[in-house]
Amino acid sequence: MNRLGPEDYQSNRHIRKILNLAQAFKGDVFYDLGCGRGQLCVVAVAEFGVKRAVGIELHRGRAAKAAERIQEMGLTDRIEIRNEDFMESDLSDATIVYCGLGEVDEDVALFGRKLKTGCKIVSLFLPFVGILPAAADYPFYLMKVPFRKTKEVSLWTSKVLFTDASVEELYQELDTDREYRYDKRTFKRMMKKRFPSL
Repeated sequence: MNRLGPEDYQSNRHIRKILNLAQAFKGDVFYDLGCGRGQLCVVAVAEFGVKRAVGIELHRGRAAKAAERIQEMGLTDRIEIRNEDFMESDLSDATIVYCGLGEVDEDVALFGRKLKTGCKIVSLFLPFVGILPAAADYPFYLMKVPFRKTKEVSLWTSKVLFTDASVEELYQELDTDREYRYDKRTFKRMMKKRFPSL
């Protein structure tokens, strides 16, 4: 399944939140899935000193612009831009992954299989449904491989909203968050699938 995100970008302030949440440092290999213009990779290398950064971008034009920009900045020895579908990419050397796209059914199994033990994955707006985050700095959530799964919906919603809350309150919160874009039907289907009590 090909996934193409909107052409909007994280601010440098948000990029630093992502990398601080993941505790990025010089030994890390950072992957940005849906990298757009490659700015997360640039900040990861230039400010956080990660060993290497890889930006994966499905849109040919965005990938070409990102690669050209990285070359102009003289960072091709530390940043690689790949024009491919990240769901088919080799992610085996990643120690930190950022995925700002909405979750689909395959994500938990895909990332659990493709990422090595100890790899950190940062998501935007929600952790994967049924996966307990290791840390959060809203709107970002950090999960670690192997994933900590739960079938207790109340435990998961409390980790998402940072307070005890019902599923209905979670849906209300998502509906009122103007920045959060999600497919309600897909999300509710995943909730029912991962939480048998619903």
